[in-house]
Amino acid sequence: MPFKKGEFVPEILKRAIRYSFKYGWHGRYANWQDALQKTTGYNAQTVLHRVKAGALQVKEGKYAYERDGITYSNIEVAYPLLAALLWIASQNDNRLSLVDYGGSLGTSYRQNLPFLKHLQTLEWRLVEQAMFVEEGRRNFEDEHLHFYYSLEEACKNNGTPQLLLFSSSLQYMERPYELLTKVVESNIPYLMIDRTAFIDEPEDRLTIQSVPPAFYDASYPCWFFSEAKMNMFLQNAFEPVWGFTSGQKVQLGLQELDYTGKLWRRK
Repeated sequence: MPFKKGEFVPEILKRAIRYSFKYGWHGRYANWQDALQKTTGYNAQTVLHRVKAGALQVKEGKYAYERDGITYSNIEVAYPLLAALLWIASQNDNRLSLVDYGGSLGTSYRQNLPFLKHLQTLEWRLVEQAMFVEEGRRNFEDEHLHFYYSLEEACKNNGTPQLLLFSSSLQYMERPYELLTKVVESNIPYLMIDRTAFIDEPEDRLTIQSVPPAFYDASYPCWFFSEAKMNMFLQNAFEPVWGFTSGQKVQLGLQELDYTGKLWRRK
């Protein structure tokens, strides 16, 4: 039966209208290799070139902020993340050290730096793919920001960081639980998973994300983690401090999911 003007349109129909068969998150894949074969991969040079161009414009003062290669005139303050950084620093004589795992060329660093300059010390250790590390070391390192190839390298000569941050990055790892096992076995006191969509299912779901060309032309495997499974995996080593929504939504099929975040503290 057709809807009359002004009549309520069901939310499921709105989602169907917004659904894109070409871009966004699609599918349910059995393993990483099956999904990877149908993608361009995240390590495509086009991704680096787009992100580098935007990050350089921020570095040169032409724009205030960059994310995924898109530049903005004003910083989009991520208040929950900033609150966590300041809260942790306040418990450590205004000193903050963290590992930003998968942090591109320093997006979150530059987003938060204006609010962290007053700290006694700030060590922002960024772990990324080799091509990002090489580019970061050439053009983006400063007194606070340094780039590393692995978590082990980031911690080897610098001591244990106070926080390990995954900001929309853990879901793009082939073996995320192997990485989390290293975190559990470490002495890192705080863990934060931010800008990540969870599903209300017993198991994780592996999809393919196709990025609209307004950002860059790429596609890659992407996990949607089971919230119950993730909580159970971490519960013996960490306890939740607080959780929050970011205000951003993603559409998985006809499901609309919130990007969320959570801060954990070691027990």
